[in-house]
Amino acid sequence: MSQSSVLSMLRERAGPQPDAVAYAFTDYEKDQAGVSESLTWSQTYRRTLNVAHELGQHGSAGDRALILAPQGLDYTTAFLGSMEAGYISVPLSVPQIGSHDERVSAVLADTSPSVILTTSGVAPSVTEYLAEVRADARPTIVEVDGLDLEARVSPAGRSKDAPSIAYLQYTSGSTRAPAGVMISDRNLLANFGQLMGDFFPDLGGVAPSDATIVGWLPFYHDMGLMLGVIAPILGG
Repeated sequence: MSQSSVLSMLRERAGPQPDAVAYAFTDYEKDQAGVSESLTWSQTYRRTLNVAHELGQHGSAGDRALILAPQGLDYTTAFLGSMEAGYISVPLSVPQIGSHDERVSAVLADTSPSVILTTSGVAPSVTEYLAEVRADARPTIVEVDGLDLEARVSPAGRSKDAPSIAYLQYTSGSTRAPAGVMISDRNLLANFGQLMGDFFPDLGGVAPSDATIVGWLPFYHDMGLMLGVIAPILGG
């Protein structure tokens, strides 16, 4: 896997096992009993390409794309789609209206994003928040769930100008201004290898074929993103 990347592995998963479940998400905010939905590998890859196609109209490789969306499969699609487009993803939480969300405003100023990826349910509050912080730049707001995510688009291939940085992981900002850490594909592969080595030491660091990763950490958390989005792709 040393020469692989998250995106190349996603493309490979969508080939031999297109109808296998890649991700499942249970939302307990809509209903206390939980509302579940899932994506297959082919759906995940197709949605990734469609988000990337849309982002290609609003910026260029190396631009930053902030993700300000609720937890769910649209968040996963937004993250992977921005990477596919050659953007540098910046996973964050949805800012709270009426309170000054210092972490989001600090990251907004630090990254000068071209695009903000969100969903239709929170887009009005995100727009209101941007007006409140009076950011110098006005990034394009893309509602991921408003796109035709099932459209058939041909893979354009990641731009040759795409940066080696996959995304920026910002610290919480609880004790100082948030600091962004540059995460590359090599970092992700190394982290994944360490995790699997600790989880499955008796199996040579390889997860069983029927293994399922279950998590509850949010995707803007470093471990939540790694276990909830990255590891399923790299581990299959």
